[in-house]
This record gives sequence, C-alpha cells and structure tokens, in this order.
Amino acid sequence: MPTTQESSLTDLNPRQLEAVKSVEGPVMVLAGPGSGKTRVLTHRIAHLMRIGVPAYSILALTFTNKAAGEMKERIARLVGEQAARLWMGTFHSIFARLLRVECEKLGFQKNFSIYDAQDSLALIKRIMKAANIPAQQFNPAAIRSRISGAKNQSVSPSEYARLATDQFEEKAARVYSTYQTSLKRQNAMDFDDLLLLPLELFAGSRGVLSKYQDRFRFILVDEYQDTNRVQYALVKLLAAKYRNVCVVGDDAQSIYAFRGADIRNILDTKTILAAADHVIKNNVDQMRKDLWTANDAGDPITVLECEDDRQEAATIVSLIYEESHRLKIDLSGFAIMYRTNAQSRTLEDALRRAGVSYVIVGGIEFYQRKEIKDVLAYLRVLANKADGESLLRIVNYPPRGLGEAALNRLAEFSSEKGIDL
Repeated sequence: MPTTQESSLTDLNPRQLEAVKSVEGPVMVLAGPGSGKTRVLTHRIAHLMRIGVPAYSILALTFTNKAAGEMKERIARLVGEQAARLWMGTFHSIFARLLRVECEKLGFQKNFSIYDAQDSLALIKRIMKAANIPAQQFNPAAIRSRISGAKNQSVSPSEYARLATDQFEEKAARVYSTYQTSLKRQNAMDFDDLLLLPLELFAGSRGVLSKYQDRFRFILVDEYQDTNRVQYALVKLLAAKYRNVCVVGDDAQSIYAFRGADIRNILDTKTILAAADHVIKNNVDQMRKDLWTANDAGDPITVLECEDDRQEAATIVSLIYEESHRLKIDLSGFAIMYRTNAQSRTLEDALRRAGVSYVIVGGIEFYQRKEIKDVLAYLRVLANKADGESLLRIVNYPPRGLGEAALNRLAEFSSEKGIDL
C-alpha cells in the first residue's frame, strides 16, 4: 500500500512532479501566478524527508510569516511530527534565530533587542537632534530609507560616506555611522542587521560558515525574485558546499531574467489568465512563457473608465448591489482590492453613504499599536538593560515627572560617555 507521501504525488501534474523529484544540485522553478508553487515546495520538502534527508538538514526561506505557517501546516499533514524539526521561516526570522546562537562573535549579547521601523526612526531622530541636523530640511524617514537601502546593498557607513554625492547623502552618511554605533552600544539590531550581520559573521569565520553549510544541505527559497543583494549572498554562501538549492519565483514580477517555462495555472479561469498573459507579454525583458489552465472560461472581465475617484467608488458600490441582487449573493461575498491604503478613504465614504457595512483588512498591525509597543518596550528593558531606546519610550508611561529636557540631557550624557542609559 502506498505511503501518504507517495499517494500525495498523484495530485501533481508532470511539471510539478519533475520539480519535486529533481533533488540533487541547483534547481530553478519558474512558477506563474496560481500555478501551485506552494504545493511544489511542500511536496518537495516531504519528498526529501521520505528519501532519507533529516528534517534539520532542510532550510526553507519564505518572505512572509503567513507563507511559512501555511507551508508548515501542509508539510505536517504529509510527514507528521518530523515537520517540527525543519528550519522554516522568513529570512529575518531564520537569521535572527542564528544570531541568537552566534552573535557573541560579533560583539553582541544573546539578549539583543530587535528594532522595528518605528524604533529605528525614533533613534535616527534623536541622533539628528543631537547632531543639529534639522529635520525640516532633512527628512528623518528619508534618511532612514537611505540607510536601509545602503544596508540592503551591503554598503557600510564608511563606504556610503565615500560615495556621497550631495549634501543629503553626506548628512545621511553621518547619521548612518552614529546610528550603527548607537545600536551596538544598546545591544540592538534593526531588521536590516538581521541579514547583514550573518553575512559579516560568515565572512569573518570560515568555521561558522562551514558549520551551517553542513547543517543546511538542502535549501529552498520561495519568491526568489524578491531577494535583494544581501539575501542572495546569504543563500549563495550557505549553498556553496553542497549546491542543493531550489528557488521558486516568477520573472514577470521581477527584474531578474529567468529562462525557460511552460506554466499551468490551477486557480484562475481561462479569461483571467488570458488577460494576465497579455499584460505580462508587454514586458520585453521577461522570458517567453505560455500560461494555461484546465479551468472553465469563467465570467468576462469588465473594464470601466471613470472621471475621478469619487465616480469610481460610487460605480463600484452600485455594481456590488446589482450583482448581489442578480446572483442572490450576500454582501459579505464581495471584496474590493486597491493598490494603496490611501485609496480606501473614497471607497469607504461611498460605502457609508450607501449604508453598506464593511471590514478593512490590514490597517494598523497589532504589534504597531502604541499600547502593545509600550508593553514590549517594558519587556525589552527587562531583558536587555542596554536598550536605551525602549527605556526612553516607557520611562514616563505612566507619568513619573521626568521632563523632555532632563531625558535629553541623560541621553546625551550616555552617548558622550559610551555607557547605556
């Protein structure tokens, strides 16, 4: 009687099966929208384990926690409890885990704090204020963006300063250098450091690199077209010894030039797929491929041209009502997708005027809410006494009579003396 894993392979089409069973050496899978790439990755991991590869030797890198969670659940259904031993997660979560083990080699303590975008921006604002760099002239968020961009290209503060071509870049370079020093002093890393520091670690210690090359003999990367220079370098280094790396991506969503494909779509209708295919083919830099599906043609696509955003919103609401009555579908069965969050306001106004209840998916993330960040700041200070940024956040919540001037003087003294706050 066939095993669960073997039986599950019958659900794959020939191209998917080829991708799953091509085990040795580097493999690139070009997967168009809706072509079942998650299915391929999960079955490939299950197949590796079925042929004797230990779960702890497999590293699977994704770009969202949701994708990692879904893949873990699917793999657990295929292989059972062994799935818990996989190293699977986002680039940032995996390498944060690695840094907790190895960070002392870089001069950090294992209880280091991880700063999100808001924490990072708050520190940059403090640095700019101490250096008399006017925020009105040099936008702190823009400077933070430049620093993040430099890190994603593996450009150090000194190199960035050397390459600066205008006043803004010179100021950004000055902040960048102080920013990195402040992070180190506070035993903290930002999200970009979670990838940049492992690269520094591997470059400085062949023994550590060899240890993880031997550990992760099979590496899988989802949404490969989204990798930046640092992520690419990390994967290249880890895979260099055994070369068992499988990447999955879609060149139509990327600047990279992938080669060769015949892509089957299992989710969309023929009409939707044909429309997508015609748009994608206008990209002259992408490889030639034909998207196809065995699904029905489905309903035709309607394209409307409106005078402005208000007319567009009113038309959308009207069409929802019409289709709801015609198809006898509850309003909860409709979804409106928009490109940017700024577009939601006009749509919300139109829905409210029509008396339609709605739910916004997204908005402020749970961990970005002030009360949650305050609680996390307390926990960070308890775990990492050097984390001055978290201390400044909560030192007056609830109020303790410490004024802003006094806190600024303490922060400046801390910086001058090179001691934690």
